[in-house]
Amino acid sequence: MPAVGKKLHHKVARFYLKAWDVQGRNARDAQLFCLQNDGIRRDNLRNVGAENRFYELREMSESDVTFVREAAIAGSPEWLKPHHERLVRCFSLPHRVQKKLEARGNLTPEQMAPIHGLIAEMNEDFHTSIEEGFKPFLASMLAGDLSFYTDPRETTSFFWGIAAQYLRTDLVKKAQRMLKGNKFEVFERTANILVHIYAVNLGYNLYAYREQYRIILLENHTDVPFVTADQPVINIASNPTDTNEPEKFELYYPLSPTKAMLLVDPSSEHLPSDSSVSPISVHLYNSHMAARSYQQIYGSTRQILESVRADLPAVRSCF
Repeated sequence: MPAVGKKLHHKVARFYLKAWDVQGRNARDAQLFCLQNDGIRRDNLRNVGAENRFYELREMSESDVTFVREAAIAGSPEWLKPHHERLVRCFSLPHRVQKKLEARGNLTPEQMAPIHGLIAEMNEDFHTSIEEGFKPFLASMLAGDLSFYTDPRETTSFFWGIAAQYLRTDLVKKAQRMLKGNKFEVFERTANILVHIYAVNLGYNLYAYREQYRIILLENHTDVPFVTADQPVINIASNPTDTNEPEKFELYYPLSPTKAMLLVDPSSEHLPSDSSVSPISVHLYNSHMAARSYQQIYGSTRQILESVRADLPAVRSCF
């Protein structure tokens, strides 16, 4: 049977993670250190931040679609609801087409391969398009440039990309803690579309209230590098084990071992007095990142991950 798409889907963009390769190699050849299940390994970016069939579309029943409408679309801004309904139709279409083709009978695997490939890859392609739109903002922040934040159109795309990265693993973590049995099975079938609906809504809200936030670039000139994880965008104003809607939403996003972004309330306790961070501050940000990681934590050196691993039990109990 011909191949029907990639099996390994990346949850974290390789162009983002390449900043943790101290040798500065391109995304194809770059390597970093990965902490997972208490073990530390050096690995190529192809093999980290990925999961088999993470984005593959699941067939949704009518009751699943009703769940999506009640859980996500009903509470959305009115002008976004038609957009969300189109997404429901789009993500449901491949399985409907598959059923019609199967009903015809006598179709070869080669003839069925395109629709199987669509089921396997359409959602990852959608995420990739969002990431590609976000890539220029990452490059700007790494260069110390926040001028895009003054342009409404660019800021809209920036918040959409941030929200999509924040939700695609955070939503899964929360569902695993909250939902059991049949309820989690419904979530698994609908997660791909829920992530996009919530990401659009969150991005819109961040844009609408952007004047209530300050965006800051942190500079790390210490000997302690920033780490990142497979949940690279985190809400530092919330408890990582809390499944309720957070009262405050303030984002921390490491950009490289030496740079990070904050999006915080001007009166926040997380607002630094200086953009140049101290070693203690770096350790604190790394603790936040480790406590909120999904399955993996990434670093530019083995030593920094050994330090994170030693502190991890205490960090998780504190948060």
